[in-house]
Amino acid sequence: MSKVSVVCVVGTKQLRLLNSALRPVIDATPTFGGRVCSYIPSAPSWLRMTACRSGRLGAGRYICIHDVCATYCGFNILKIALINPFDWLGGKGIWRMELVGFSAGGWGWSFLSGLVVTVEVAILALPLGLFFGLLIALGRRSKSRLLRIASIGYANAFQAIPELLTIFAIYHGCSHLIQLLMSGLDIQTSWTVPGVAAGSFALSLVFAAYSSEIWLGALAGIGRGQYEAAMSLGLSGIVSLRIVVLPQAFRLALPGLGNLWIILLKDTALVSLISVSEFMREVNLAVAATHRYFILYLFACLGYIVLTKISEFVLERLNLRASRHLVRAA
Repeated sequence: MSKVSVVCVVGTKQLRLLNSALRPVIDATPTFGGRVCSYIPSAPSWLRMTACRSGRLGAGRYICIHDVCATYCGFNILKIALINPFDWLGGKGIWRMELVGFSAGGWGWSFLSGLVVTVEVAILALPLGLFFGLLIALGRRSKSRLLRIASIGYANAFQAIPELLTIFAIYHGCSHLIQLLMSGLDIQTSWTVPGVAAGSFALSLVFAAYSSEIWLGALAGIGRGQYEAAMSLGLSGIVSLRIVVLPQAFRLALPGLGNLWIILLKDTALVSLISVSEFMREVNLAVAATHRYFILYLFACLGYIVLTKISEFVLERLNLRASRHLVRAA
């Protein structure tokens, strides 16, 4: 492809504006040639347009821009810049997917391992969060006033504290407590809590505080007749809760818990601040090494979109399976 130059037939003031606006595009686009701008100062528009059309200024190799047709100017500049948009955004390596590929010099394996760690942290936090949230919801429905106050206090506290602060408190606090315990036993060590374990536990505590509200609403949605039927069959409280109440409560709570799971999946990016090599940390390392901010953060957005869509598909299948008896009855 032959080189293309841009001839800006404008006045001095307009030329300065065009130079400042078009210089990044011209420098980053390999289809542009050496000449950046030429201009005829202080000439009438018709004279500038005539000079622009003359063979002396281009013979087909120049795109002529005059100040009376700014739309035409912008359209032609955009048309040339988008001949190879990936070259414009980050170089030929983006077009060949070398930057995010799995070849030598690519960050594909790092991104893939980061995605695995992201899902791992979320999956480790999920069961603890569900279990703790159910216990808090049952505590808030308990007849014991002390248990109700403790459950409400836990939920309000972790809903008010930022997730990042919870992660820092668990990670640094537990590490400090372990070192104090070891020093009390005359054992000198600098061992710290693993970042994955601390991050997963901290996120599970936050997840439990929010999921308790969903469990509470689901338990309240079960009619009194279900409890009476379980009592009439001679089932104990624990057995009736496991066989009768919880399956129905899970079906009612599943949509809300699914939304919390997606939020949890995105909140795993916070554990990158305690040196966990999850997806967002690997993207930041790649950005620091290559300085390709736009394309790498765009790729990070696509990664989280893929995880979210997969989660939505799985949750939809779980919701259909949990409600299959209602479909048969209909």
